Amino acid sequence: MDEAQQRAKEIDAFCRTAYCRPPRTVRVNLDDGGTFEREVPRLPIVLPNGWITIFAGEVIHVELTLEEGKVTAARAVPKVTNRNATITFRLRQLPGSAHSELTVTSRLPRNLKYNLGVMLPSGGELRSSPSCAVQAGLTAHESWQEPVFQAVIRDLRLLAADAPLSCG
Repeated sequence: MDEAQQRAKEIDAFCRTAYCRPPRTVRVNLDDGGTFEREVPRLPIVLPNGWITIFAGEVIHVELTLEEGKVTAARAVPKVTNRNATITFRLRQLPGSAHSELTVTSRLPRNLKYNLGVMLPSGGELRSSPSCAVQAGLTAHESWQEPVFQAVIRDLRLLAADAPLSCG
């Protein structure tokens, strides 16, 4: 069994126990008016290491387990059923533009902060991107002047009530 077959087998086993995204074509409008397309196979939304992945054009829901004021686990869900423990992410391009926007809606009882990385259609490593805190029960917006193919959200943490709502 080669490496790709082994990876496919591992993903299939993981997706039998976790909600995963279906295979699809991800399309991103480029600055020059062209389009970048990539076939994305069935993949986990929340990786085994807890990182949350979202591709352009997706809306995903992630239910968190909170214990003693900390995020201890995250799992993707097909729809919101536990409002006070779920965050919804939407990665899209603005109409008629290559600019990208990540919308994060939190129904959590406390403010939330996370680390964010983005991947451009040109490929390469994840590029670290500043992120702003999401206020409890509200929606935050992150935006980029360039097309974003994929975003990775990691290190989710609840903020203390008196913590600043800084970006960075």
